[in-house]
Amino acid sequence: MKTSTVEVGELVSTLSAAGVSRQLATLPGVHHAEVNYVAGSATVHYDEARITLDAIRQRVVDCGYHCRGELVPAHICDSADHKAGGDAYARHAGHAMPVGAMEKNTGAAPVADKKTGTAKDSHAGHSAHEVAGGAAGSLAGNQAANKADMMHDMGHAPGMSMQDMANDMRNRFVVALVFAVPVFLYSPMGEMFGDFALPLGMDRKLFLFFTATAAIAYPVWPFVVAAWRAARNGVANMATLIVLSVGTGYIFSVGATFLYEGEVFFEAPAVLLVFILLGHWLEMRARAGASDAIRALMNLAPAMATVVRGDVETEVPTAEVLAGEIVVIKPGDKIPVDGEITEGSSQVDESMLTGESMPVKKVVGNPVIGATINKSGSFRYKATKVGADTALAQIVKLVQEAQ
Repeated sequence: MKTSTVEVGELVSTLSAAGVSRQLATLPGVHHAEVNYVAGSATVHYDEARITLDAIRQRVVDCGYHCRGELVPAHICDSADHKAGGDAYARHAGHAMPVGAMEKNTGAAPVADKKTGTAKDSHAGHSAHEVAGGAAGSLAGNQAANKADMMHDMGHAPGMSMQDMANDMRNRFVVALVFAVPVFLYSPMGEMFGDFALPLGMDRKLFLFFTATAAIAYPVWPFVVAAWRAARNGVANMATLIVLSVGTGYIFSVGATFLYEGEVFFEAPAVLLVFILLGHWLEMRARAGASDAIRALMNLAPAMATVVRGDVETEVPTAEVLAGEIVVIKPGDKIPVDGEITEGSSQVDESMLTGESMPVKKVVGNPVIGATINKSGSFRYKATKVGADTALAQIVKLVQEAQ
């Protein structure tokens, strides 16, 4: 039995999360799945012999949500490497670009030499984290983009981040509020605040139709999409209730405006939607804040690492460090991945992991942990755990599962 945490982007309610959880649980080989609405992730317990991570990711996509695969810190393991099936993709300068197919640990992966720009064979790397270099010199040509991108790309899916979703919900709330105010003032309920003259001598029903349409059409769209997803999955959720309540009042009023005689109730769905959007905006702000701890953990890992390849010290993204490679550490450097010292000695600050305030002396044969800080000396060590197997990645995974 294996446990993986995959991304589930653009959840709009806890009921949406429950629907995804039920859909994942129907997959053969999945023991059970827990979708975390706050973290935007799903923790899936499954039998590797019966189902693959790609099938789980595809089911999330089929439900209408973004999913690039397993959530891992991009600093230490490019999330693209955990997208099962086909080529791996990494985002550089705001767009996706192929970085080559993943290699199994039964073969050697070519890597690009920083100085010569030629591909050289490396020893067998860690399973599911080894990446082929592709065209000669591609790594050297993309290192600048890697370094800039990895400082902010922490393994998020290509859909909106939680902060983007909060900002989008805020914008929809503002639009709904601006147009809902005149709808309310010119409605029968607004007459208690005074008798306001209609602009340009417009018919009251037509004026309310245009303003209510502006207050509802754009702001309600995320709930329409979520309700459609729920209907496709054979479930009803909060978005379904919102669409029914807002849509019923709006459609009835449209009919009373153009098709038959009757009172209009445009103010009811418009004002209701304003309060719903306000609640969702505040909720998404809280959800964005809840992920700060994970982002802080991810920031502990250095973006780049210096490794020895072909007797040459080469700077590569931490995500591309292979198990068994020799990593060079100088005074003040952060240790990129877990390993064992093979040459030199130093004092290492391990407070991020152990809480120990004093640096710990490290000599040949001692283990070192990724994201800890080298203090005084220089040393070289053999990488033993890379990518999602590092201690930092495991801590992040535990935090994600505990949220």
